[in-house]
Amino acid sequence: MGNSEKEKVLKLIRNALLEKGECPYPNLDMDYDVYHPINDDPVMVFAEQVVLGNGKFIYCTNEDELINKLKTLIDYRNWTNNISYGQKLVDYFNANGLHTNLAKEDGHDVGFALCHAIAARTGSIIITSNQSMGSDLKKFPPIFIIIAFTSQITIDIKDSINGMSSNMPEWVTIIKPNNLLEEEIKELYIFVVEDMIK
Repeated sequence: MGNSEKEKVLKLIRNALLEKGECPYPNLDMDYDVYHPINDDPVMVFAEQVVLGNGKFIYCTNEDELINKLKTLIDYRNWTNNISYGQKLVDYFNANGLHTNLAKEDGHDVGFALCHAIAARTGSIIITSNQSMGSDLKKFPPIFIIIAFTSQITIDIKDSINGMSSNMPEWVTIIKPNNLLEEEIKELYIFVVEDMIK
């Protein structure tokens, strides 16, 4: 594009900026919620969305039940090549007799991770660098097990993102089961626990 063509385009842009038109929707309420309110328990709504996306939802009433269900699943599936994203999770599992290694490279079959939040309406899982993962999550393992807590459940993604303002992460990844299960992840398990890991 020559200088004369650029000048013509810039002139059109300048004129468009100077000639302000009337707003076609003057009564538009930008704060209006476009979604219908959720009247059901957010845990149930999230579970339904995960199952619809071909993920597996497992509810645990406490941390002991979490460990027992994880051990049973690992034994039943005979998983041996297990990693955890974050030293805190490795230490927690090792202290409870469930041994995993710290994720340092790709090529593992099963990966465990904590998450920042889960959005009930869409079944989305929000993972950030703040979950002690740093840059370890370069690609998803074929079998991905995410541990969340009932206190981390929000209705929508915007509510999850708003909670980051005090401690902004380096990166944010949002997983929707129905999208990733068609691509990288072959099996996705979400364990939701009533209590927080201390």
